[in-house]
Amino acid sequence: MGETPLTFEVFGLLKGVLLMLDRETSSVWTHLDGKAIEGELAGARLDMIPMPQMTWAEWREAHPDTLVLSRDTPFQDRYRVVRIGVFNPNEAVFGDDRLASNDLVVGVELDGSFKGYPLEELSRAGGVVNDTLGGQPVLVVYDAEAQTGLAYSSIVDGRALEFLNAGDGGFAIADRQTGSRWNAQGEAVSGPLEGNVLEFVPSFISEWYGWSGYHPETDLFASAP
Repeated sequence: MGETPLTFEVFGLLKGVLLMLDRETSSVWTHLDGKAIEGELAGARLDMIPMPQMTWAEWREAHPDTLVLSRDTPFQDRYRVVRIGVFNPNEAVFGDDRLASNDLVVGVELDGSFKGYPLEELSRAGGVVNDTLGGQPVLVVYDAEAQTGLAYSSIVDGRALEFLNAGDGGFAIADRQTGSRWNAQGEAVSGPLEGNVLEFVPSFISEWYGWSGYHPETDLFASAP
């Protein structure tokens, strides 16, 4: 791998979740956690980067010169509507039954520990959850309007911050210690900590069957009653 870019294509399924093949070495990779499980690069792992979802208006405001991928290509007959969070009997055989197989969670991994945060529970908690995973403080956020869910380390300049939803009927993040405002991308946008960026913790929205199937040891978050 190293500095050589890899080109990926669809290979198959593992526990109902996409497998990929890289054309350069023919190694087989898991889609859910980016690990090479067969081939020349077996044992390697891709770096995980945050992929926040947001409204087009929010993206355009932040990146006014952005380019948009056109749907006008020779491959239109291959496009299909992707449906997530919808029951599929072929997927329901994987994972465990603590949640319905296609319930959506923010899956979080930190130092070998795994935890699923159901979107319903995150919404019930106001979209902002302070928790501990792998012995470290984490912030898990879910913006229902943008349908983005990610996790970050809560530590800034050596101290753990506590966060809350400071929105008036909407979604906005503030820390209790300084009152600084943060966005869902982990950036402090105003207040004493403006300019700071929270460290991303590997996380993404997943259907439960895939997350628990790949990580059977995962914990499951439940908000306080």
